[in-house]
Amino acid sequence: MDAGGTLPSVARARNTKKKTGGRRANYAPAATEVGGRKYLPVGWANWLGFVMFSLLTIAVFAETVAATVQTRGADPIAAAGMTIILGVMTYLFATTRVKD
Repeated sequence: MDAGGTLPSVARARNTKKKTGGRRANYAPAATEVGGRKYLPVGWANWLGFVMFSLLTIAVFAETVAATVQTRGADPIAAAGMTIILGVMTYLFATTRVKD
């Protein structure tokens, strides 16, 4: 018996074709992943979160300005912290993509 007859079949079994990048792997990136569009939400849930957190960020920023003008102790610091946190959440809702 020749060992060379069984070796290629074992090697062939290891080199089976595997999907590595999907169909788009050899093409240009999706339109939503380049340019300015990569900073906009994709999908209704991301748009909803983006709009909600944008409105909250604007409202809390206005409160930060009002608390600073009225010199209300530590209120401007707390409001500025919340503005930053809500701004980060707005950014995440805009740029996060769901990978299937």
